[in-house]
Amino acid sequence: MATAEIRRETDELVRCYRERILTVKTRKIDLLGRKCEPQIMYTFLGFEVKLGPKRLTCPDLTTARYLSVFGKLGAKSIEIPYDPSQTARLVPLIEASMQKIDDLLESKETERVKQQRSMQRTYRSLRKRLEEAEAG
Repeated sequence: MATAEIRRETDELVRCYRERILTVKTRKIDLLGRKCEPQIMYTFLGFEVKLGPKRLTCPDLTTARYLSVFGKLGAKSIEIPYDPSQTARLVPLIEASMQKIDDLLESKETERVKQQRSMQRTYRSLRKRLEEAEAG
């Protein structure tokens, strides 16, 4: 049951990316390219997302939240809409999907090692599907 729910949530995230992000004018942002725990920091010049040793300057909190979701996933790069209002509408959906995926993965496995393996497989699959969506 949890596996079907995880699949449904990953499908929803990929569909959102393909239909609501890639269909508008976007720009590509290079990320770290490996799974990490992103940190959003407020600086004098705006916001930064820290992905491991890499720091990305963001004009606003919405952009920082958007990049942190895909940074946590371990994406090498990601498309982001030029229009910040579109990003603002999509961030809650994307964050909710990722949180639901994480919660389902944690509830599915009882052992920490199995949880990590399940998360690695799911995130790897999700990254691959997002890259395929970008490729067309």
